[in-house]
Amino acid sequence: MTIKEKLTPYFPGIILFVVFLLIGLFTYKDYGVAWDEPLQRGPGLMSYNYMFHGNQELFQKPTDNHGAGFEIPLIVFEKAMGLKDVRGIYLMRHLVTHILFLLSALAFYILALRLFKNKYLAIIAFLLLACAPRLYAHSYFNSKDLPFLSMFTICLAFARLTFSKNKPYLYLILGLLTGYATSIRIMGIMLFAFLLIFMFIDLVNDIIKKEKPTKGLLNIGMFVLGSCALLVAAWPYLWKSPVHNFAESFSKLSRFELWNGSILLQGKFIEAAKLPWTYFPNWFIIANPILWLVAGLVGFGWILRDFFQKPLAYFQNTIDRNFILYPACFLSPILSVYMFHSIIYDDWRHLYFIYPSFILMGLYVVNKILESDFVKKNKTYTKVVLGVCGLQIALTCGFMVQAHPFQQVYFNQMVSHDEEYLRKNYEMDYWGVSNYQALKYILNNDESKKIYVTTIYPEIMQNNIDMLEEEDRNRLQLVHPDSSEYFITNFRFHPDDFQMQEEYSFKVLNSTVIRVYRQRPHNFKVK
Repeated sequence: MTIKEKLTPYFPGIILFVVFLLIGLFTYKDYGVAWDEPLQRGPGLMSYNYMFHGNQELFQKPTDNHGAGFEIPLIVFEKAMGLKDVRGIYLMRHLVTHILFLLSALAFYILALRLFKNKYLAIIAFLLLACAPRLYAHSYFNSKDLPFLSMFTICLAFARLTFSKNKPYLYLILGLLTGYATSIRIMGIMLFAFLLIFMFIDLVNDIIKKEKPTKGLLNIGMFVLGSCALLVAAWPYLWKSPVHNFAESFSKLSRFELWNGSILLQGKFIEAAKLPWTYFPNWFIIANPILWLVAGLVGFGWILRDFFQKPLAYFQNTIDRNFILYPACFLSPILSVYMFHSIIYDDWRHLYFIYPSFILMGLYVVNKILESDFVKKNKTYTKVVLGVCGLQIALTCGFMVQAHPFQQVYFNQMVSHDEEYLRKNYEMDYWGVSNYQALKYILNNDESKKIYVTTIYPEIMQNNIDMLEEEDRNRLQLVHPDSSEYFITNFRFHPDDFQMQEEYSFKVLNSTVIRVYRQRPHNFKVK
């Protein structure tokens, strides 16, 4: 088989990657700076300064104990490119984060192709990940949850290759990838554990077959070595005391209570530390396309049924075994949240990384339907099944185009889209990136040399002022409400209207994401 013949099955995935990359290159400047972005860059900068300059600030200042595995490369790019201006720094961060996401979508295509041997399902897999509205928007401005999701996906894809080829050097690479994923978010240790269990199962099978365990032991050793080596190398906080500092970080992050604000849920404000157990299920159900929700949940049950019907098949190094990994990677993080009483907030972003596993369970169902005798006998049914999948993707993409650049406020039809219902019942643009669009509107429609703006939370507004071109940045002044001409709100912590003259607003699904009020001094009143 020639190289061209070997690569041909991957061409659709490569074409999709290029198309989405071009879209990203044309649109990445449309996204504002999220509330947490400067907070993420800070620890990355401290880690960089410790690595290259011996600065001890990393160990002297309070830390949220998140890994710096992705932040350090971003700082390295920043320094290597000589970026000094805030706008340039964040544009670079947005583009790099998005490219990693697209690479993970390409890896997802390859994984689905190897699992199902069907290029149409592989294309659907790419689109389901790349066109998940919330994930797509976050892939620009979320440098913690999305890079972890991306690396988690890449690890799943490489694990399939590693177990199928069973070569020691591949186990080393898989270990390096898993260790790096864990250096971004400590939940990567869960994937490390599952993969290690598979390796021990293979070792036991070798012993049962009276084969030499040498290769199995070597595979385990290479995987553990790679994982530990890159985990520590990419997380400078661990350098002084790897075991102690890792255990400390795991303990703190499993009961993460850094933020003590309130969350709007079903029209009521609830303390983040006291959210009901239904918080995650509620958000997961209303924030994902309905067809994939149904397919994923059916797939979860279908896989478990198949497992109990022929359990021995899942303890062999076969394709089947992959399909017990995905329910485990989906369910275990959710259970750990309840077991450790971990705090999750801001929709379900802390668990975004379970989405690829959920998609694979849904595709398992679609594949079973396509392989059924009933569908095989009539190609029309195959077209119907693929057509339904395509229709759901098309509807989702239509929303993404219409809502650009606010895809992160996607809600499916299981929650009301009545006028302002979403705004008054759920968190929408909780990170305030929409402030950037509001500022651009004002600059484009007000010719004043100096423009005075205000908001309830000046930190996020200043972040987005800094994101503007220098000329525009100099025109804006963030001032006290009594002195401002414009009041801007994304309605976080205050979903009600303000008693001022509305100048501009942007709606998604009939609910206002961002609004600009024109105000006179001393006219700052709440309805």
